[in-house]
Amino acid sequence: MSTSILYHAFGLKGVKYNSTRYEAGVTVFEAEVTRQLERCAQCGWPWTVRKRGCRERQFRMPPMGKRPTFLRLRIWRVECERCGALRWPKLPFVKGKARHTIRFAQLALDLLRWMTISAVAEYLGVSWDLVKDLHKEHLQRKYKDCELSEVEYLGIDEFSVRKGYSYMSIFVDLASGRIVHAVEGKGVEAITPFLKVVRRRARRLKAIAMDMNTGYVAAVREQLPGVDIVFDRYHVAALMNKAIDDLRREQQSRLAQQERQMIKGSRFLLLSNYEKLEQDKLSRLRALLEANAPLFTIYTMKEQLRTFWEKRSMAEGLQFLQAWCQDAASSGIRQLE
Repeated sequence: MSTSILYHAFGLKGVKYNSTRYEAGVTVFEAEVTRQLERCAQCGWPWTVRKRGCRERQFRMPPMGKRPTFLRLRIWRVECERCGALRWPKLPFVKGKARHTIRFAQLALDLLRWMTISAVAEYLGVSWDLVKDLHKEHLQRKYKDCELSEVEYLGIDEFSVRKGYSYMSIFVDLASGRIVHAVEGKGVEAITPFLKVVRRRARRLKAIAMDMNTGYVAAVREQLPGVDIVFDRYHVAALMNKAIDDLRREQQSRLAQQERQMIKGSRFLLLSNYEKLEQDKLSRLRALLEANAPLFTIYTMKEQLRTFWEKRSMAEGLQFLQAWCQDAASSGIRQLE
């Protein structure tokens, strides 16, 4: 092992290799900072520094094979003879106070192109939170200053980055499919700062598509009052399916044993599109709807709503929605109110 291998294999500049240790299944390279880095961190003056104490820091590096690999580095604090500043040298292969090298962070990001956060964390032997933080920092750098002047239609969506723990919200240029912004969180507080940026820079913006999150709607109306809000087809269908499923459970709990047995296990039938069901399932669905008027009504309303997306003009679509909403309000079904 030599200093040149640390440089060429791991991108370590300004360090001198001393030895290699094998400790509890990991490889540790011991090294020290060279005079190349012993310059004043304040004024940049080289060579004319005095050493004032030292310490050891350990950094995680890309693994060698399956063995976790670390750099144990001896670092001298230096005092500048020119300006008198007392500083620790800046390490070019580490970002800030991180306990891993830049090469290690890049490896994790490369793996995330094909693997989940959990899989990358397990492969590298680090915590899920570390990999998530690396990915979050990468997204924030990448989408910090995206061009917005030509954007006409944006989409807002949220996704879980860890089940039951945390969320991220993303803004997508719907014309190109390009992510223009990503932020941790899913509430009004998370998206409002970027909406203010959109108000200043996206002068051609016409509409924003989103789910029916009332917080999102309120934030967009406050920050972008002249922009249309569009509820996308997927989320409208999901809300309708939720209403059907809620009514199914309600009916099942109210009915007598014999009628309850007919509804039991019917969730798939009620939520599926009619034309995609096989003949035996269609027969069962028809029997269920003939026996239960509320389920027949709400299922019919669901199938009618699907035709809205086939309307050819705004006037035709508006006329359809007005009629559909009147039918829903007069149906007597709580889930359609």
